[in-house]
Amino acid sequence: MITRKIVHVLSHNVVMAKLSTGKNSIVFGKGIGFKRTPGMKLDESEISQEFLIHTSEVLEHYEQVLSAVDSKIIGVTEEVIAFAQGQLEGEFSETIHAALVDHINFAVERTKRGIAITNPFAYEIQHLYSEEYDIAKRAVVFLNTQLDVVLPDDEIAFLAMHFHASRTKSRTVDSLELVRLVSQVIEEARAIGIFFESSFSTIRFISHLKSLIDRVRKQKTIHNPLLSKIKEEYTVSYEKAKHLSEAIEKRLHQPVAEDEIGFLTLHIERFNVHHA
Repeated sequence: MITRKIVHVLSHNVVMAKLSTGKNSIVFGKGIGFKRTPGMKLDESEISQEFLIHTSEVLEHYEQVLSAVDSKIIGVTEEVIAFAQGQLEGEFSETIHAALVDHINFAVERTKRGIAITNPFAYEIQHLYSEEYDIAKRAVVFLNTQLDVVLPDDEIAFLAMHFHASRTKSRTVDSLELVRLVSQVIEEARAIGIFFESSFSTIRFISHLKSLIDRVRKQKTIHNPLLSKIKEEYTVSYEKAKHLSEAIEKRLHQPVAEDEIGFLTLHIERFNVHHA
């Protein structure tokens, strides 16, 4: 049977433990850290969630964060991670612990000093990663209450990005690259007269863009049996779709198939209909 000893008490509900297997973990449970000190044993019945730290590199990074950041921020951040992990499918990458503590610590510091950092991709992130965004929204409310701060709304998008990158085990850089490209295409679309509003069509359009970019990167395409009919009936929208496809080609250095331009045309046509 695996036993656990407390290494650090992070909050009333979060502790860091050393397992008899030699691994370290971050352990959650209601009141698990209350009146506890390092060295004390944990009972399995107290544990509601546990995140194992597998690599020494991640452990080292986390130990550095522990020594540099206020323990209250660490504890509250870990509660946010546990909440998000419980709501979102798929196991989080172990790197989220140090990364998110680091991020939230800076965000709190900046807010207290009156320095606002805006997220230029907040709109795109909200639509691309709507599930993570909803969880992040609730997380920011929790952080504000627990840490007695008023974090800017742009923080929601930053947290959503962390959740997404950790959930897909992708690097935040890759996720951000996709967000940047989607953002560019939307700017280009606005410039050629496509109107975006907070509607289902916008969500569908952004979701379609994400899939299209993914297919172009993997050099895959879906056959469009209605292509000639689309080109004939929606000439204006087709020209706009071609224009946006060129912007994607320029960034990815990959061609966008004509079938894909046809599908994009249908999405653009929806906006034209709504604003006719």
